[in-house]
Amino acid sequence: MKIKVGIVGYGNLGKAIEKKVNQSENFELVAIFSKRKLSNTIDYRDIEEYKNKIDILFLCGGSQNELEDQGKKLIENFNIVDSYDNHTRLKRYIFDIDSLAKKNKKVALCSFGWDPGLFSMMRALFDSLGFAPYTFWGKGLSQGHTQAIKNIEGVIDAVQFTLPNKQIEKRIKQGEDVKRDKSFHKRLCYVVARNKEQERIKKQIITMPDYFDGYETLVHFVSQEKLDTIKSFAHKGEVITQNNTMSFSLNLLSNPEFTATVATTFAGAIYQLSKEKKYGAYTILDLPINRILKKDKFEYL
Repeated sequence: MKIKVGIVGYGNLGKAIEKKVNQSENFELVAIFSKRKLSNTIDYRDIEEYKNKIDILFLCGGSQNELEDQGKKLIENFNIVDSYDNHTRLKRYIFDIDSLAKKNKKVALCSFGWDPGLFSMMRALFDSLGFAPYTFWGKGLSQGHTQAIKNIEGVIDAVQFTLPNKQIEKRIKQGEDVKRDKSFHKRLCYVVARNKEQERIKKQIITMPDYFDGYETLVHFVSQEKLDTIKSFAHKGEVITQNNTMSFSLNLLSNPEFTATVATTFAGAIYQLSKEKKYGAYTILDLPINRILKKDKFEYL
């Protein structure tokens, strides 16, 4: 019996989730919900009509202004999986979802992607073994930061690339204990906007809390044609320790497709947890790895 799923949001991540679901033998796609009027989606306002027809909802909106409200509302009627990635607000969000999930007898998998997600697991493992972890992202396109720029009034289109500070990375790998702060990364933004609005938009970008404030942020205004040549879904990242004693890295051709792979791989656990009546919100650190194994555990030992 296939697990019936729905997708909320039909941007890059929503489309990647759709692709993974359709390729899987475990899932059946029931509906895609969107606030936009698209030929293959259902109006988001009608989503509650499907509460008894869907086992899992994948939430694919933006962390800045969608996922928190959607998660708290939809957990009332659905089991959910999200990739919420606002690290500064993540703890409060998950606590809220956990309370609502238990109240409504639902299960939520929160912040499932590669960071938060796989990198969270590596940070926890390295630290527990006594090796303090450091995280670097990039060079690559940040979906969350890009969407945050696009949410600014007057922005026509945009992309944001995260660049790691290679000098700091080198110092850590050579054994130096470096204080963690926002100097670890640079934010490179390419924005399409009308000339008369560019000064205001630049100020809003570089002062945006949780995303750009405090970082070295470069904002370049370009034409749509130029932006189209810059766009890329590629991303990189690594978790390392001093002297590079332990390391874990990713080199992704497509950020959204890999995020979708992580989300759909762990999503099967929702169905199991729901049947076991283990309601609440779970992170990747709350699920034993045997929930997702494709082979007998002894094949990996």
